[in-house]
Amino acid sequence: MPIKANSVAVIGAGPAGVIATDALVKEQAFEKIRVFDRRPIIGGAWVYTPHLPAKIPSLRDLVEGNIDAPVPIPSQLPAETPKSEAVNSHQIRYSDTPQHENLHSDIIPSIMSYTQYPFPDTLSERIREKYGPGAPFRDRELVREWIEDIFVRNGNDKLIELNTTVERAEKRDGKWVLTLRKDGPGKNHWWQEKFDALVVASGHYNIPWIPQIPGLFEYDARFEGRVLHSKHFRDATKFKGKRVIVVGGSVSAAEIIHEILPYAQHPVIGSLRGDPIPAFGFVPWTHPHIVIKKQITKFDPDTGRIFFADGSHIDHVDHVIFGTGYTFSLPYLPSVQEKIKRSNRRLPGVYQHTWNIDDPSLVFVGMLGGGFTFRVYEWQAVAIARHLSGRAKDLPPVKEQKEWERKRVEALGGGKSYYSIAPNYENFFEFLRDFAGDPVLGTTGLALPPFDKKWQEEWEEMIAPKIKAWKRARQRAEEGDKGRTRAKL
Repeated sequence: MPIKANSVAVIGAGPAGVIATDALVKEQAFEKIRVFDRRPIIGGAWVYTPHLPAKIPSLRDLVEGNIDAPVPIPSQLPAETPKSEAVNSHQIRYSDTPQHENLHSDIIPSIMSYTQYPFPDTLSERIREKYGPGAPFRDRELVREWIEDIFVRNGNDKLIELNTTVERAEKRDGKWVLTLRKDGPGKNHWWQEKFDALVVASGHYNIPWIPQIPGLFEYDARFEGRVLHSKHFRDATKFKGKRVIVVGGSVSAAEIIHEILPYAQHPVIGSLRGDPIPAFGFVPWTHPHIVIKKQITKFDPDTGRIFFADGSHIDHVDHVIFGTGYTFSLPYLPSVQEKIKRSNRRLPGVYQHTWNIDDPSLVFVGMLGGGFTFRVYEWQAVAIARHLSGRAKDLPPVKEQKEWERKRVEALGGGKSYYSIAPNYENFFEFLRDFAGDPVLGTTGLALPPFDKKWQEEWEEMIAPKIKAWKRARQRAEEGDKGRTRAKL
């Protein structure tokens, strides 16, 4: 059934929220557009929060999925309530971000940039030193400033309500009723607003995912502070002289293990369940001061010993850092949240990672992975802007959408495999472009260019600087080891 919305709410003022807002505004079809973000500044997950003490309140609750629950809402609205730990704690609400001091983009500017908003060429000294003057990566703060600039340059920052959490979003009498809470000095202010459509662009880097391993909870209780997740990695210096295991074979694990190498006790242990992501291969783990182990099979809380699938074990470990990714959580959408808990780390009931199948007035931007971040968000944003304005093609029948989801679950299960658009990038981009169609004449609606095969070539080549940097680090370490050996002789 076609949608024709007059009012739209966007949840999230990060990279997905900024381009969704831009596309909605430029469509010139909506009387009211509002953006809500619970953080005090624009940037979403790219807001650095070193002032918020990093901690998982309960590892057992996290692993068993009993966290990020909806909070009680006052019986009468609008209302003001005192602040409380349950409502306002950044740890309980998982509102701190996964940024660390030296984090930078992993994707080249030509891929991350939006069509009308290229990334600036500015390089931080740290990136220049590590990757050279032609480095393709950008410092975390530059990324955040770029997001903010897109909002500000078009005046769309006036649509944003910061420090405001969407605590509930429910469909009533054909309208999305949003229960909102603004975090003010010493108190919470609550109210409600109504919209025809809802765009969820709040990201999926809030709730860490850690596998359930025998003895893990007891180990964590006995040795408090040893078990960490990459979300809470802030500064490598705290690991000086420490014996560390880094778990995982993807981007965050590879980055963190090299961040801590100059400080941690050698060797640093890299624990891999299988092969690392194909883009990197084993290159990040071939450093002479890294030892690769199989996946962890058991934690012994009595001795502190940690066992691996190859039958080996390690004693006297100071920290275990899980670089194992994230899981979805949307506590403000109760019906969706219940499905998420039963769906193995994926967003269920959603067609093409974008449209809620049962109610297409609910749409998603940025709830996918596998590459072409952030550019693919723009294609989603234009597609949903046309869809909500009634100008796009019709969605296929519900039965066909559900069959798309069923086949994907059958083939890929859940987790990253399910929500990855790799390797069929062109198909996904072109599907969204075809669905959106051209902008209506006389409007400022965004036009999507055809997928350029050169983009995929750039994507496949962009890891080369990282590979070179890891190889240089390995070579320097090997030469240093040889020099120390000769000195002893």
